[in-house]
Amino acid sequence: MPNKEIMLMIPGPIQPDQKVMQAMGGRVYAHYGAEWLEKYCHTTSMLKQVFGTEEDVYVLVGSGSSGLDACLGSAFSSGEKILVGHNGFFGERIKNIAESYALNVVLVQAEWGQPLQAKDFERAIQENLDAKAVIVVHLETSTTIVNPVEEIGQVAYDHELLYMVDTVSSLGGMPMHMDEWHIDLCVSASQKCLGAPPGLAPVAISSHAWEVMGRNPSKGHGWYLNLLNWRKYATEWADWHPYPITLATNNIMALSASLEELLAEGIDARMERYRCLALKLRSGLRGIGMPPYTPDNKLAPVLTAAYGPDGVPTSQIVSYLENVHRIKIAGGLGLLKDKIFRIGHMSPTVTGEDIDTVVAALAEFKA
Repeated sequence: MPNKEIMLMIPGPIQPDQKVMQAMGGRVYAHYGAEWLEKYCHTTSMLKQVFGTEEDVYVLVGSGSSGLDACLGSAFSSGEKILVGHNGFFGERIKNIAESYALNVVLVQAEWGQPLQAKDFERAIQENLDAKAVIVVHLETSTTIVNPVEEIGQVAYDHELLYMVDTVSSLGGMPMHMDEWHIDLCVSASQKCLGAPPGLAPVAISSHAWEVMGRNPSKGHGWYLNLLNWRKYATEWADWHPYPITLATNNIMALSASLEELLAEGIDARMERYRCLALKLRSGLRGIGMPPYTPDNKLAPVLTAAYGPDGVPTSQIVSYLENVHRIKIAGGLGLLKDKIFRIGHMSPTVTGEDIDTVVAALAEFKA
């Protein structure tokens, strides 16, 4: 069935709603002026609701990694020490980006498949009194583990450290209360739970983060992703062009449409719908003898990992579903390559019937 459209059931990009794609394919707006500024500010206002913040929000043009790069390069100077949570592939990515800026990275580790612990950050801070920040991934998509960002944030706040959280795979699908949880830098991406095509990296920045950046504004870490540069334009050109670049206006329109749908459904209602889908999928996986990688009390509502049949590399399952059933799921990453497969259900368009379709295809593989 080579002409059948592929069903995307990966951890992003997701298949957006048709209204979102219509917005993406609509007219091209000039990226400045009163008409566009109203649309841009409407989008950032909605993002603030989803982030759970009253602080500044910018929409960078790039992937989620560009937002991580911007925050790390803007907030810290080469040689400064940061504490990075490391229990999966994307904790490793933060480490790699930080080291590209010659930052001194101290890893606070947990085993793959286990959440980070606030007490380990408390210990690491006591052992590294010169540390400037704590940085963690909210949903570690390589393992589907949800890290306790609220508890870790309290530790960072108690020690007056900058706190940065990667919410690339969780924002819009899992609870996020940036201000309440003392998060100073919060990074996401358009193509996952936010329900839009790839290409944008929303970044939320607290007043504390701006203070930290302002202590050493000349870091020599670039221009395009320098958040101080973005703030300069947001201030000096606020009435017509509050960003330093040509924005991807069609991507912004698509994101705006997806955010309107999210807020119309209600953030809590959307999250509960995802949780029900996760439980349905887990039940189906157990029924065909492919148990979930994590127990139900550690489920990620937007992403599920599972084991395949004994002795079968899970890359074979991924290939089978795509080639035979035109369903695209993801394999394991890093230490879990060929040991698990991952199914994303973070799209607003995913239904219970879609979950049944995936489980039935997996059952055929095993038959």
